[in-house]
Amino acid sequence: MNQPIGLEAEQVLRDLTDEIRRLNDRSESLEAINKRMHERVAALEADLLRASLRPVIKALAELHGECGRHAQHVRDTADTEHTVAFAEDFLSTATRIEDILEGLGAVTIGVEIGDPFDRRIHQPCGVVATEIETRHDRVSAIHHQGFRNISSDKPVIYAKVSVWKYNNDRIARD
Repeated sequence: MNQPIGLEAEQVLRDLTDEIRRLNDRSESLEAINKRMHERVAALEADLLRASLRPVIKALAELHGECGRHAQHVRDTADTEHTVAFAEDFLSTATRIEDILEGLGAVTIGVEIGDPFDRRIHQPCGVVATEIETRHDRVSAIHHQGFRNISSDKPVIYAKVSVWKYNNDRIARD
């Protein structure tokens, strides 16, 4: 015998269905909040790791620069094939250091001699006078490359550079 569901039973069923929907919506909302919290915790952990690795990254960046400078010096003064090979060893070491830095989340900014000086990525550590006006405020020497976080343009380590400054004293004297 099938008896029609009474009005009271239908109301109870509707109320239960509405309550289940509200609980489901609340559950989805809490899951979204939980996901955002986990993402934020992961970002904070990454920031903390980067901050704790900063001294290591800085030391490696400086070592990278030393290898590059030594390689250039050896190339400039090379008188034998063996000496040139020694310069290549320095460059190979610099490349390995770049690979290590990339593994730590830092990639080279890629500063070149002649680039315009930019305080957002360069740290000046010397001035070189020039009588060539087009060189003014351009990078004249790289003491070590800068490195930025792999996921942003902000430097972790600024490139240490010397900067050309136009010497217009000669013009003033003429």
